[in-house]
Amino acid sequence: MEDIGSGVCEMQLKGVSDVMDLLQIDVDTDVEDRPGRQHAAYSKNVLRKQRNWERQLAAKKSKRREEKQKKKLNREQDSGASTGNPQFTKRVMKAITKERLAEAQSTGLKLCVDLSMTDSMSDKEVSRLAGQLRRLYGSNKKATRPFHLFLTDLREDSRLYRECIRMNDGFLNYTMDITEESCLDLFPPEAVVYLTPDAEEALETVDADKVYILGGLVDESIQKVVTIGVVRRFESPADVAAPWENQPAGDTPPADPTAWTSQR
Repeated sequence: MEDIGSGVCEMQLKGVSDVMDLLQIDVDTDVEDRPGRQHAAYSKNVLRKQRNWERQLAAKKSKRREEKQKKKLNREQDSGASTGNPQFTKRVMKAITKERLAEAQSTGLKLCVDLSMTDSMSDKEVSRLAGQLRRLYGSNKKATRPFHLFLTDLREDSRLYRECIRMNDGFLNYTMDITEESCLDLFPPEAVVYLTPDAEEALETVDADKVYILGGLVDESIQKVVTIGVVRRFESPADVAAPWENQPAGDTPPADPTAWTSQR
């Protein structure tokens, strides 16, 4: 009996010891884990802020993309509405422009730039004239009804020819008639209308049977009645007209009759 009693006591003591051990582990674990739990809570807070920042950044990027797409769509719609034409690819537009210029070579209104006066111009003025010829051709390409363009008295050994090659990419491939021949010999006098600011009459209408000639002269020193002298060299009097009033002298015009600039 004593042995049984002592065994029971030992079991009870062992149970109490085990319970104490468990209590001790719980207490130690609780104390040791507190810094860890604080660190985990701190890390979660940082991660939460970082996720919020990433979401805000992604939302801003998405909004900017949408705004760019809307602006692009609005530009395309405005362009289509202003021209009244559907949008085409660059390749298609290039083909349309080429076909339009080729048609103008046979049916377009004739516009000639008389380049016989470049000898009286300075190098700076010659360079300016080369740039104006480039803009004239660029405007003509964009026109719905382009002109049949002529450049007369343009010699290959001239300063202007060299400047056109230097300044204007693809100049030799321009869809226009370039000749060393004088406009005096190229066109019949009765078909010529010479545009000059020295004329007394303003040009208000255009005639498909006429050839309109611009004096290719940039004269920063303002040389008077130069183009009138050219007109007088025709065998019979040509029509003389002033393009439009109050335009800066010396600027070769775009391919739009309503925007022609006075030339001397």
